Amino acid sequence: MENKEKKFLRKGDKIQLKIEGLNMKGRAYGFYKDYENKIFTNINAARDQVVEGIFVKRRRKYELIHCKIVDFAGRKNAIYDEIARQNGGCNYQYYLYNEQLTLKNSNIEKEVKKIAKYDFTFEEPVRSVEVEKYRNKMEFSYGNAVKDGPMILGLHKQNSFHDIVEVDGLKLMDDNFNKIYIFCNDFSKKTGLNFYHRLIHTGFFRNLVIRKADFTKQILVNMVTTTQVENEKKLEFQKGLVGGLLALKLENGFKITGILHTFNDNFSDSVVSEGEEILFGKRDLEEEILGLKFKISPYSFFQTNSKTVEKLYGKVLNYLDEIEGENIHNSVVFDLFSGTGTIGQIVSKKAKQVYGIELVEEAVEKANENVKLNGIENAHFIAGDVFEKLDEFDSDGVKPDIIILDPPRAGVGEKTLSKLLKYDVKDIIYVSCNPKTFNTDLKVLQENGYELVKIATVDMFPFTQHMEVVSRLRKIEK
Repeated sequence: MENKEKKFLRKGDKIQLKIEGLNMKGRAYGFYKDYENKIFTNINAARDQVVEGIFVKRRRKYELIHCKIVDFAGRKNAIYDEIARQNGGCNYQYYLYNEQLTLKNSNIEKEVKKIAKYDFTFEEPVRSVEVEKYRNKMEFSYGNAVKDGPMILGLHKQNSFHDIVEVDGLKLMDDNFNKIYIFCNDFSKKTGLNFYHRLIHTGFFRNLVIRKADFTKQILVNMVTTTQVENEKKLEFQKGLVGGLLALKLENGFKITGILHTFNDNFSDSVVSEGEEILFGKRDLEEEILGLKFKISPYSFFQTNSKTVEKLYGKVLNYLDEIEGENIHNSVVFDLFSGTGTIGQIVSKKAKQVYGIELVEEAVEKANENVKLNGIENAHFIAGDVFEKLDEFDSDGVKPDIIILDPPRAGVGEKTLSKLLKYDVKDIIYVSCNPKTFNTDLKVLQENGYELVKIATVDMFPFTQHMEVVSRLRKIEK
């Protein structure tokens, strides 16, 4: 192998690479001449396109940097979006929707089949209701396009921690989001205030977060800044922000129902609230999913594709209905990593009792508010680490008949799974936003007597590498 590496490629060589495909993370790769290793590009590209770049080796991986596409192979940008190209978030931007859906689904199917011990049904992928303009949340950052350049609002440029790309017309956000974005970008430049510089910890503007509730037509605007401004200047800024936003003519019946000013002096680049003021309207959004109402706070997690999430949760309900030999209406269901309790409350229509555990306290507060809002009496949510809180259920004599898992990207983990296995439930429904960690957890479950029965992918994120996975597992009868 070493001989081939020296013979064909050296660090710093400029080469052209024909793209063979995209991996699970959506990264384009190809093979150079007789070189055996995959070489990855640091830009988005599609099969048969030719990318030129500089060869490097990083942590046992082979890459091209400073890349550009020199042969598009007849492929146009499928969403005609130069912004997406610069930002890099749309890994499948050169694939038409049907093609990208097939490729993403196929990648996941291949990986699951490597792990699965028994025959299972891999269902047809669930399509996104909307291919463009589907995002119900956008988080923008203030910065500059180049060092020492003027302040702009946008998204981080691909392969850059500092540079920002303006995103007027980004195809993944709707026209109302675009109007709000344009106004805030222009307005903030006129204030004379600068953005927060992470290296020297000075400046005012940090982030703009926009959320919407598709089915109730509500929009929440959250401006995030530091406190590094005098009160008089802050009040002037707030007045101009509210006046300008409320003067916007929004489309399709949407209205701005809340405007927040969040304060964040934390060194972290994450959107963190160290205090806030409600400048207009309400702090929360209210959304309706499958006939239930949900309050969504500015910081709580909620699926980013509202119209397709009904299909996702519908798949969970379908899998519950398919469970053999169980009277679901007499079953106790554990909804673990429950977030704002969306799945648990939807499932409560069928189950005897639902118990949810979620680490984020604010999400649990919203879950319990939503339970009251919907008049649900058989769903209960508590805050805390799943591994630790299961002991409380044990001490109260509460045991599940069915377990629903919807963990974050890190997955459930072997430690927590080991505790869940003690319940010896017949059926598990696992919803995953990360097929890689799903496969890791699946391996543990199989080693402890479970088989994968059925699995489906749900495309919540068109043009990106991400897909949700919904699966049903069953205890093997001895």
